[in-house]
Amino acid sequence: MAYSGRPPKDNKHGRGYTVDWNDVPAVDYTGPSPDLPEYPEFEWNFRVREWWEMVRRMPHCALWSEMDWDFALVTAFMWQDWWRNYFSDETVHANKSTEIRRREDQIGTTAEARRKLRIRYVEPAELAKSEPEATPAAGGAKVTNIQSRRNRLAG
Repeated sequence: MAYSGRPPKDNKHGRGYTVDWNDVPAVDYTGPSPDLPEYPEFEWNFRVREWWEMVRRMPHCALWSEMDWDFALVTAFMWQDWWRNYFSDETVHANKSTEIRRREDQIGTTAEARRKLRIRYVEPAELAKSEPEATPAAGGAKVTNIQSRRNRLAG
């Protein structure tokens, strides 16, 4: 027996369908990225170095600006402080751990974080197939065929 009442909303939780996913080729990023700076006062923890090497190879780093790299570098400093506290007699405060987790979500280090950021890794061959056909318009500019856009939106 069917339930009576109003039918469910099409856009659950207030999210509309106007937000597109960022399709990123699923290959390690090899472009320019900063190294961890060297300081005479301290040496980077080996776990922070490993974390930084993983972060700088994430495929979606190709989308990052200089400010995004700086944000990731500040997160590395936070990890350094966290590990310093962990291996010393000092207490590791929960608010430090929470802030690092939040920053990692904003960077997109996990699959769940990338889902929230609407970043999707796709095979390069799939990405090439999904590119819309572009036709030269007046003045030599390439314009996407409107029918291919309609087909994409219609599913």
